Amino acid sequence: MKKIFPLLIFVLFFISNLSICLSNEDLILYELKNGENIFDISYDPKIDSFYIVGTIRDTNNSFIIKSKNGQVLRKEIIEDVKVSGVMNDKFSNVYLVGNSKDRGIMVIKLTSSLNKRWETKIRLSERDILSSFCINDNQEVTVLGYSPNKRESDTFFIRIDRNGKIIDKKIVDVAPFERPYKILEDKDNNFYVTGEIRDKNLDIFLLKLSKDYDILWIDFYDNHNWEDGGLDLDLLGEDVIVAGYSGKEGWYVFDTVFITYSNEGNISKFSRKGYSGGSDWIRQFMKKGEYSYVILWDILTGKEFSVKLDNHYNIITINEIPKEEYTIKIIDVLGDPYLLTEKDYTLYIRNLE
Repeated sequence: MKKIFPLLIFVLFFISNLSICLSNEDLILYELKNGENIFDISYDPKIDSFYIVGTIRDTNNSFIIKSKNGQVLRKEIIEDVKVSGVMNDKFSNVYLVGNSKDRGIMVIKLTSSLNKRWETKIRLSERDILSSFCINDNQEVTVLGYSPNKRESDTFFIRIDRNGKIIDKKIVDVAPFERPYKILEDKDNNFYVTGEIRDKNLDIFLLKLSKDYDILWIDFYDNHNWEDGGLDLDLLGEDVIVAGYSGKEGWYVFDTVFITYSNEGNISKFSRKGYSGGSDWIRQFMKKGEYSYVILWDILTGKEFSVKLDNHYNIITINEIPKEEYTIKIIDVLGDPYLLTEKDYTLYIRNLE
C-alpha cells in the first residue's frame, strides 16, 4: 500500500498537468490583478508556454506574463509602452508591438524567459497607426501600418532585422484612402495584405508584394457600390483566403464573404454567407485544413459568436459568447483551436473542437 500511494499521487499530478490539452471544459489560464487589461496572447508549442500581454490601467505601462500549466512562471513590466500584440518565432523569441508615450510604434524583442534583447521605435509621421506585424524564419519583423491625412492615407512597411535595426522602409499608395488590417508572409517571403478602401464606395482589397515590398498584383472586390472590406486572411498551401464584410440592402447590414486566391491572383473560390441573422463582422478568421474558425460580431445586436465552418463555409457549430465575457482571440494549441475569453478578471481557455 505504501508503494501504491506515491504512484497514485504521481498519476493524478500528471493527468492534471495534461488537462489543458485534453479537457473541453473552460479552464482558467490566468487570474488578472486589479487594473490589468489583456490585449493579446500567443502560444509556443516548443516550450508549451503561453505569453499573455496587456496594459495597466491609469498608467502608460504594460505587462507580459509567461504561463505554463496554469502557473505563472515569470512576469515583467514594460514601461512607457502600451503593448497591443505579441508573437513568438520558431526559436522561442518573443516579440511585442505597441505604442510609446509619444505615439511612436514600438517593437520589442525578448528571450523566452522575458529578458529584453532590443527595442526599436518607428515614427514616420504624427499619426502613424499600427495595423499588424509578422516574423519570418530569419527573425526579421515586418510592421504594417498606415498614416492618415484627412481623406487620404498611405500604407507603410518597416522591416527590422534580428538585431533590432531598421533595414527597409516602403510607402505604398494602394488607393486614395486605404486601411490595411492584416499582413502575412509566405514561405517564399512574399507578403499578402488585406483591408478596405474608404473612398466613396468601400472595397475589399488584397495586395501581394515581393520580399522588397514591390507590388506584384492587387485585386479589389466591390458588391455593386455597397460597403465592403477585408478584415482578416490566412494561408492554405499555395492559396490565400480573405475574410471580410460585404454590404447589402439596409443600413450597416453586412454579410460575410470568403475569397480564395491563387498565388498568381486568380480567384478560385467565392462564398457569401449570413451567419448572425443581423449584420456580420468578422473579428478573427483561422483556417485549419478543411475547417475554419471564426469570431463573429453582430453589429446590430452586439452579440458575439464562436463559429466552426466546413470547407464550403457552412456552419458546423455556432455558439453565442455570453455578454459578460470579453473575447480575446482564437489560438492554435498543439493542433487544436482554443477560444480565449476574460470574465470577472479571470482568463479562460475553451477548446472549440
